[in-house]
Amino acid sequence: MSQLPILYLVSLLMDMSVAGVVFAISRRAAELDASAADLGWLGAVWIGVYAVLALMTGRVSDRVGRRKLAIIGCIIAACMTLACAFTTRIGPLLVLSGLFGAGLSCYWPSIIAWLGEDIAGHALAKRLTTFGVAWNIGLLIGYYFSGVLFEHGSRLPFYCSAGFILLIPLLLSLPTRQIPKASSAGSPLSEPVEIPKGRGFRKTAWLANFASNFALGGTAALFPQLATHLGIGPDIHGALLSAGRAAALAAFVAMQFVMFWRTRLWPLWIAQLCCAASIVWIGFAHETWMFAAAWIIGGAVSGYTYQASIYFTLEEMVEKGKGSGFHEAVVGSGMCFGPLLAGWVGNSHGLRLPYFFCAVVQVAFVALQLMVVWTQRRLSAMSLSTPAFR
Repeated sequence: MSQLPILYLVSLLMDMSVAGVVFAISRRAAELDASAADLGWLGAVWIGVYAVLALMTGRVSDRVGRRKLAIIGCIIAACMTLACAFTTRIGPLLVLSGLFGAGLSCYWPSIIAWLGEDIAGHALAKRLTTFGVAWNIGLLIGYYFSGVLFEHGSRLPFYCSAGFILLIPLLLSLPTRQIPKASSAGSPLSEPVEIPKGRGFRKTAWLANFASNFALGGTAALFPQLATHLGIGPDIHGALLSAGRAAALAAFVAMQFVMFWRTRLWPLWIAQLCCAASIVWIGFAHETWMFAAAWIIGGAVSGYTYQASIYFTLEEMVEKGKGSGFHEAVVGSGMCFGPLLAGWVGNSHGLRLPYFFCAVVQVAFVALQLMVVWTQRRLSAMSLSTPAFR
């Protein structure tokens, strides 16, 4: 058996479980009348711990091995998931969710670096597309069925998530063949697409990935409060989040068949502005279909920014573990600071203002990206025009 399908399967199972844990914690807290600040902390702590540790664990996986570190992460995450099922107090949930993030920090950088070894160009983009489809299907299934399970018992999503996480070490321990080096010979998309040097592609993608995760992370963390206020049930709430992941999945698939995003940055900026507009829409919305439209737009943009970030990182960086760790730290830091600051705004200024705040931050980061690219290209042009000393 080849290792590659196993890696795709465990990616699906892990994010299906993560969706279950995150949904169940936030929804349970909202139904216990948690404040906006409490929801912000619950949405931020686990991913904040993940972001900090991912900077180190990616490098550790380069040294101790991908499989070993990923299995350790699964055991930690499963234990913390089961523990979360038995407490409803905010303080213990914060501690347990932080340890859950620590487990994930051992897992995801290892898996991503594993997938990116000895591969580049279109073959890398194709593999990352399949990976993106796998974990987005996991989130889609996880959010939807967690909402359904939550209707029948608030502990059920935790039980199911822990069970699937514990299945992953068994799958990773199966005897498999080494991942073969992919060949794209004969493919109409196999012509190499060179990333323009000195034009800020990787830095722009990192900033875009941070911004979209900040804005959408803050939106998702506080939406349980708005949903309970409007009488939106857990099943519909879960379905809305699933719709966003379905849109991200569609973006991953579409990006495999087009190459303009690998050599142009303006579509990335326009996409982020669309994301900001969709979050403003949530700030005004009252009907389910309005929320669904906003989540779909935001999900598609999050898929685009994530894929751009991971592709440019693994394509340009030699140390795959280090690169994947930094990429995941960017994702995690955005998902950490978004809920924290949106929660603070919601606690101080009401139910709807956090969504406008998240949209403004998204637009501000587009302006920052434009500045970074202008500076990068100006410095590159100056270095080319300066004569070399002999």
